[in-house]
Amino acid sequence: MKCKQVKLALIITAFAAVQSVHARELKIPQMPSASKETMVVEASPRSVNPADYGMEDGEAAARAALAEAPAQNPPVHPAPAAAAPAPAPVKPSSPAAKKDGDLMQVSGGGRGGDLQEVPASVAKTSAGGGESPATVSSLEDVVVQPGVNTIVPVAVGHLNRIVTPFEKPIVQTVSQSVFEVKGNVVYISTQDPSPIAMYITPSNDESVAISLTLAPRKIPPIQANLIIGQLPSAGGSGVPAGQGGFRYSGQAKKWEEGQPYMESIKGIMRALALGGIPKGYSMGKLNRTDTIPACFQDGISFDFSRAQIVMGHNFKAVIGVARNASSVPVMFDETSCTHPQLAAAAAWPRNMLEPGQATEIYIVTRVGDAPAEDSSRPSLLN
Repeated sequence: MKCKQVKLALIITAFAAVQSVHARELKIPQMPSASKETMVVEASPRSVNPADYGMEDGEAAARAALAEAPAQNPPVHPAPAAAAPAPAPVKPSSPAAKKDGDLMQVSGGGRGGDLQEVPASVAKTSAGGGESPATVSSLEDVVVQPGVNTIVPVAVGHLNRIVTPFEKPIVQTVSQSVFEVKGNVVYISTQDPSPIAMYITPSNDESVAISLTLAPRKIPPIQANLIIGQLPSAGGSGVPAGQGGFRYSGQAKKWEEGQPYMESIKGIMRALALGGIPKGYSMGKLNRTDTIPACFQDGISFDFSRAQIVMGHNFKAVIGVARNASSVPVMFDETSCTHPQLAAAAAWPRNMLEPGQATEIYIVTRVGDAPAEDSSRPSLLN
């Protein structure tokens, strides 16, 4: 019996020894433990009014007592870790950089101490009182009339630009100044301060000419847009353009017939509303022989006594004034104006007129060809 127990003990011991040879150490992962450092939140130096948060008096007193307890027994703060050394201030490269006004400290971004000093001229903004450079307008519209000499100032020693209403202008002058024609534009350059007299005519018609006197001055280069005003008739009686007298409208005809009918009407209205005139058109005043539109609308008075006439080849525009003469707002109706050759009517800058307000009205009419010169003989039957 004892021999059996001894054998059993030896077998168990041998088995345990074999298992210990192949056994591996079991490593149990450890959960991260909480930090041993104690973070302390300093009490706010400003007292908090509990009434602002809707607390009752009893609860407020209890909370105030709890807030005062840490202040009476302040906790012991752990020794702080070695702080990183503060960045050294940037030293100027030379003592001259320390002068007043040369450098300035820039703030408003980044970490503390990492913004270097920069020259004041770099950091200066427009709010520092800097003035913007003055602008000079070199564009001007010049209304010219055949038979009337017009004086136009130009820049001496610079290139000037004269925009003519003729498609291919021809310049006639005795001046030694430099001229160059490109399209309908004449470029002029002169070094002589003496006035320059010239005539500008279309290439295919010598019956109309623009007389100019250019006055050189010490001014910036200019661009003059020549606009033909009232044209005389063939007999020199001064009949306005479109009333049996001669009118030059070759450029206006090209502009009108180079696009659809409705686009021409829109272009005329757009140019008039923007304070200009269509390409190749001439401008004048209302003459007693002109036919003014007939306009009537309740509450609105129409005035054509100071009307303007803008004349083209196939169209003519009459510009008048409409004013609200009633005590209530009135909407202007474009159909209230009529004309035997009416093409379109519009108002600008407003259609709804308050009492006393006024607006411009544009009446565009169709124009027939001017009668031939050989048909001007009066009939004996009249």
